[in-house]
Amino acid sequence: MGRASSSKKVARAAGIGGGRIHRRQTPWGYYGIIALIVILGVVTTYASRQRRISQINGAGTVAPTVGTVWQEGYAVYECGKFVNAINWKNAPNPQGITTSTEGIINIDPKVKSAAGHNATLGKFAGAVGMTLNAAELQLPGGHRYLDGNSCEGSPGHVFVKEFADTADTVGSLYNGAKGQLPKLDPALVPLKNGAMVVIAFVPAQDAVKIPPPPSYVITNLTKLVSQQAAAASSSTTPSTATTPSTATSATTPSTAAATTATTAKATTSSTAGP
Repeated sequence: MGRASSSKKVARAAGIGGGRIHRRQTPWGYYGIIALIVILGVVTTYASRQRRISQINGAGTVAPTVGTVWQEGYAVYECGKFVNAINWKNAPNPQGITTSTEGIINIDPKVKSAAGHNATLGKFAGAVGMTLNAAELQLPGGHRYLDGNSCEGSPGHVFVKEFADTADTVGSLYNGAKGQLPKLDPALVPLKNGAMVVIAFVPAQDAVKIPPPPSYVITNLTKLVSQQAAAASSSTTPSTATTPSTATSATTPSTAAATTATTAKATTSSTAGP
């Protein structure tokens, strides 16, 4: 009797214990922190992107502005010799900086991201498929030169030499040396109207000896600059005025009438005399 009663108590206790449900609380605080981190990340990324777009557009408000038409000569000089110009007949033109004449960079920005301070040698290189930076130079389908590669028996480096115009045979290096241009990554060299640049891979001791572009570049650039000047002159020439001849013909009748009236008066007076 006592054993049965104990069994019932055990069974009852087991039934009660087994019927309880353990409820876990949802970690809303943890989820809230994760959501806040995501939102802050999205907002920061958007703000950074908008700031960068604003900087790019601001840099595109100076010359060459959108719609400007400039030309600059260029050539590539590798280890003591010029190589062929990039294929200009089918060159891509995503933003208006490309080549459509042998040895000529066409600077005709279509968007602000390619205008003003954004119009750089790197923008041209990217458009035509050239790899160009401080440590590498490669034309489309050409040999890849890395900084320090052997070049005429010495370590070679990427240089850019600028010639002010077609008459400049000395030029200036973008190497920051005394009497030279500021040291810049080759991709950041600004494009200039009527100037010429030589992109070179040569040993450091040969950089000052980089020659001006070949004659065909000078010839093509001279022709294009002349055409540009002629077009600008014709657009500013005033038209010839025709007002004076019209005014003369308009005043002739009144003059004739006055003369007739004077003659008639004089004749009448002489007839009526004593």
